Amino acid sequence: MQKLRNPSSFSALANGSFFRLWTAALASGTAVAADQTASRWALNHLSASAFALSLLSSTASLPFLLFTLPAGCLADAVDRRLLLRAISIWQAVVAGALAFLGFRGALSPAVLLVGSLASGVGFAFSAPVWTALIPDVVPAEELPSTVTLGSLQMSLSGIAGPAVGGLLLATSGPPIVFGLNAFGFLGVVAALSHGRHRQEPAMPPSGAGDLRRSLGEAFRYAWDSAEVRAVLARNFLFALFVSAIPALMPVIALKELRLQPAMLGLLFTCMGAGSVLGGLVLHTWARRHFSTNRLTSAGSAFLAAVYIWLALIQHNPSCLLVAAMAGAAWTLAASELWLAAQRAIAPWARGRLNAAVLMLSQGAMATGGIVWGAVAQGFGTRLTLLIIGGLFVASLALARRWSLDPSNLSLSPIPPQTHSAPDAYGATVR
Repeated sequence: MQKLRNPSSFSALANGSFFRLWTAALASGTAVAADQTASRWALNHLSASAFALSLLSSTASLPFLLFTLPAGCLADAVDRRLLLRAISIWQAVVAGALAFLGFRGALSPAVLLVGSLASGVGFAFSAPVWTALIPDVVPAEELPSTVTLGSLQMSLSGIAGPAVGGLLLATSGPPIVFGLNAFGFLGVVAALSHGRHRQEPAMPPSGAGDLRRSLGEAFRYAWDSAEVRAVLARNFLFALFVSAIPALMPVIALKELRLQPAMLGLLFTCMGAGSVLGGLVLHTWARRHFSTNRLTSAGSAFLAAVYIWLALIQHNPSCLLVAAMAGAAWTLAASELWLAAQRAIAPWARGRLNAAVLMLSQGAMATGGIVWGAVAQGFGTRLTLLIIGGLFVASLALARRWSLDPSNLSLSPIPPQTHSAPDAYGATVR
């Protein structure tokens, strides 16, 4: 009898190429999380403005709005390893430049924000390339294992990175952390320089001979599909409100509670641990008892409560619990939103519309960070958090109109209001 494969297996690590990539991604992801902690700390010391501190998250998110689709197209047109090596070298140069300027005492708020924007461009290009590269490295039967290991890597990096960053900040200062980030990206370059991979030749977009027509067909389908519109609307609203966490939590921690470096690192470590806890609860219990719509609404309501608690908090130890709760609620709601998108989007348009969901969400994150930071600058951070919490709760009234339950999300393989439909292979039948 054939042995059943455990979907949470680590079997993909037996593949040498994937093991090198995964190990490099773990080290680099940890360095990136440490770098983000150091950037927040440095910007707080260089500027008294809460708005400038909140802008750090927006500058990292904005490039996803601009470059995700071009990056996906580029990943289908050129060698993915070479492209990812070039992107990683770019990110190493950016991190190295920040380290150099830090050692020279030349850091400023503008330099840190430009560095965050430049690094964000690298992440916007690398995200779709990483996703497309993995199936080139491992056989199809190992893909479930790579998903499990990818989630594990992000969780471990999210927990260890801020702690490492906080400790290095306390003992060595931000330039050392920026330099560590540069070496992390060079490790990715080294991992990509070894091993072989296969890359299937790029296929033309389904139902179209050029990019413009392909995107137009997919977006017309999204506009005409009530199910996809619901997914896009809910993703936009969630990202708009959840952007307050990366934008304003550092402001509360550094401007209001005046946390020390090690405590700041521990704060974001607790958020990473809460995210892992949220994922465990989701997979082991919540999905068996509640629908997607209810879980998304519950996670959003939980986040609204976190904002109100964060606005009222006065003691340093309490903020660690709030951060863990924020991470758990964010993961709970975001995971269900992703699942709803996969259920709602027809297979022939999934790649393009998943990119659209990512662009819309990151655009809302960037916009939200700017808006909430400006409001906090004018009216105070604590009052702003109370306002966001109230608006978040009010937005839940739309949950019934834009329901995410599977019974309301039906796959439509034919673009509405067109006379062409993709066949089983994605070609157009007229």
